[in-house]
Amino acid sequence: MGRSLKRAVLPAVALSVALVLAAQATALAATDTVQMVGNSLTTFAFSPVTLKAKLGDSVQWMNTSTATPHTATNDTTDPWVFDTGILSAGTSSSSFAFTAAGSFTYHCNIHPTIMKGTVKVPMKASPGSAPLGTAFKITWATAAPPAGLVFDVQMKAPGGQFMPWQTGVTTTFAKITPTVAGTYTFRALVRNSSTGTKSGFSANKSIMAT
Repeated sequence: MGRSLKRAVLPAVALSVALVLAAQATALAATDTVQMVGNSLTTFAFSPVTLKAKLGDSVQWMNTSTATPHTATNDTTDPWVFDTGILSAGTSSSSFAFTAAGSFTYHCNIHPTIMKGTVKVPMKASPGSAPLGTAFKITWATAAPPAGLVFDVQMKAPGGQFMPWQTGVTTTFAKITPTVAGTYTFRALVRNSSTGTKSGFSANKSIMAT
């Protein structure tokens, strides 16, 4: 193969690999939909009220109520910021990525006392069960947090209570190699390091060292 042909082929191969990796990443992430429903003040609601998304998923809100505008806006007590703006009936928001584990609360700015919702995002652990001496990977985010936010991760060792494990970090995962057999449980949240506001903890995620 001539040099000129090699120069043409190599960038094409690199581009093909990049496109494949991008396609795989896209395939792994999903977009979940929350509907804004109801015909009156007594029936306005988010559906589902509690959405259980996967780590890295995006969420989109769709106003399916009758001729009534709504918003989906993060609570001021929750540092994970998102806001759909006003959505008129029959319209949908852009999607918002939830790249961190935690429990994130929000409301409708127009009907804040009756329209409240939560997005719950779990952690990941791999492997789920393995012999002592195995390095388990505990993942609480798929991307670094926005500026000013940090992750707090707690761990409960066999027979113990939840204790701080990774506090105030911006890394997305850590590895642990248990030396005592049993179940190790983890949970994580997002915290604003300046104001102290924080999300709720994610659901517990456990590994088994045998």
